Amino acid sequence: MPIIIKAQGNDSTFDVIKKFKKATSAADIVTKARDRRYFQKPSKKRTIKKTEMRRLRKRARNLKKMKNISAQVLQRISDRLGKN
Repeated sequence: MPIIIKAQGNDSTFDVIKKFKKATSAADIVTKARDRRYFQKPSKKRTIKKTEMRRLRKRARNLKKMKNISAQVLQRISDRLGKN
């Protein structure tokens, strides 16, 4: 899916580049390109995913023990756990 950034009348070159960088980071293009740069075995991908989930679960447990943590932070972590 292409990313098209059009310059407005009062935008400088710097502003257009800034908008392009923001759009590419929002679309997560750079990280996908880095991940696909070298081949990873499927077993290695599963291992990485499992360790990340384990780390997130541990972080959620530790944050739940704390008293001054907002519900939004816990919600974000649970969303990440549910998504993967």
